[in-house]
Amino acid sequence: MLPPATRLQPRSYRAFRCIGADCEDTCCIGWAVNVDRSTYETYQRCDDPELGNSLRQLVTINAANNRDDNYARITLSGAGCPFLCEGLCSIQKKLGEQYLSKMCAFYPRVMNLVDDVLHCSLHLSCPEATRLVLLDPSPIEFDSEPHQQQDGSRLGNLAVLSTSSTKYTDKPYQHYREVRSLVISILQTRRYALWQRLVILGSLCDRLNEIAGAGRHDETPQVLEGYRDAITRGLFDESLGQLRAQPAAQLETSVELIVGRIGSDYTSPRFLECYKEFMDGLEWTAESTMEDLGLRYAKAYSQYYAPFMSQHEYMLEHYLVNYTHGSLFPFGPQESTQNLGVLHIVNSVSKQYMLMAVYYATIKTVLIGMSGFHKGEFGAAHVIKLVQSYAKTFEHSVAFPARAFEILSNHGLKNCVSMAMLLQN
Repeated sequence: MLPPATRLQPRSYRAFRCIGADCEDTCCIGWAVNVDRSTYETYQRCDDPELGNSLRQLVTINAANNRDDNYARITLSGAGCPFLCEGLCSIQKKLGEQYLSKMCAFYPRVMNLVDDVLHCSLHLSCPEATRLVLLDPSPIEFDSEPHQQQDGSRLGNLAVLSTSSTKYTDKPYQHYREVRSLVISILQTRRYALWQRLVILGSLCDRLNEIAGAGRHDETPQVLEGYRDAITRGLFDESLGQLRAQPAAQLETSVELIVGRIGSDYTSPRFLECYKEFMDGLEWTAESTMEDLGLRYAKAYSQYYAPFMSQHEYMLEHYLVNYTHGSLFPFGPQESTQNLGVLHIVNSVSKQYMLMAVYYATIKTVLIGMSGFHKGEFGAAHVIKLVQSYAKTFEHSVAFPARAFEILSNHGLKNCVSMAMLLQN
């Protein structure tokens, strides 16, 4: 693995600062806390009279999966870390930041290594990160700068992609940078509504998946140039204009996807608050029919959601661009220091796209219901709360992608273009 020579990061990355006890949704509750081998060994040697014994007793080796970066795990107290005290980490407060595990020290930062370039971004499961990324009306721009080598001894959990790898030949990895550039360009083409940009992107991903499956990687530059030309000349306009919204079907599928997640694992209380507002905004009761709900959903969209988003659609655009950069979309990493099953489930270009479209569609669905609840008061703070709590609940779930693909298949949604039903209103 080449050491990083440069960093590529959105400008919001450097602006991030943890707000500690002032955070409205601490990252110390709701997740397993992995501890890397080096930090575990430091804890074993800790002689602090207050924390030493607790660090040795509550941090145990992860026997099922002891790679260096998730060698051990902190035994939780309920849903939270036992070292959380009055909104702050007692380890950091008493012993210093150097005693934090890699996971805790670097969250919400995301680090991906593409050749010798460290791609840095922020997890939107952090409220402060979400505000930084989503609230700027201008398109996200990326800065390239030299990587400080002194940081290299303790990089966070890394996902890796080598564009020259001969080990991985299932995708046109050698064209990753060109593909990424076009994907971000499509997402930031504001003369199209955001759902239209996603439909165009879905068409591109289906095409990339097709040539990848046939091993025709050398066709990638021509495909990319063809899509750039088609967008410039407005060749997608007619087909986009023929698509018709299906509010009842969209609502039914999105709710099934959401229920499939919140019924399976710990769910952020903040997301459950948003989901209740969604239900109340649609006046959802046991007697409600899907037809009635679809009508209320369409009404909430036209009366409250659309007027706000017509001026603030950049918020969800930023969500998608940040996701693209942070997940190495649409290829995904080849390897990761974190042994996440999701890397094996979301393997094809089509599945990478379908999962991103699920995230966008379900976020939008909940926001539409929330707009019906808040009516004229619906605003940016509600978008921030929902996106952050959604990211914490869904994007960090290892089990959700497989369940999502199963639900999509049951609804006949098996390729990228078919996902348009979930995207349009």
